[in-house]
Amino acid sequence: MRNVNRRVILSILAAPVAATLLGCIKKSLPPVAEKRYPMTGEVMRLNEKDKVAVIKHDEIVGFMEAMTMGFSIPEPAEWAKLREGMKIKATVVEKGDDYWVSAIEEVKP
Repeated sequence: MRNVNRRVILSILAAPVAATLLGCIKKSLPPVAEKRYPMTGEVMRLNEKDKVAVIKHDEIVGFMEAMTMGFSIPEPAEWAKLREGMKIKATVVEKGDDYWVSAIEEVKP
């Protein structure tokens, strides 16, 4: 019975210490820096609901090879610029595991 009481007391005392240590570890992690890559391509489809543009893009040097894929467009002003069939130059922003497109400009022939 005495061992059970000790375990309970130790568990109660250990919880705040563990939480404090985890908070310190999380605070000590450096912030994730954004990386930016220029992109050129053509808007193939727009998914209004999810704000995703399917773009057939050239190689994005340092990020990915040429392909057709969906990119999130989180900024409403950037989304408003897009239309299917439009040729664009833009910036792919990468932050941690997330990436999205910004600074969209139409490329006129």
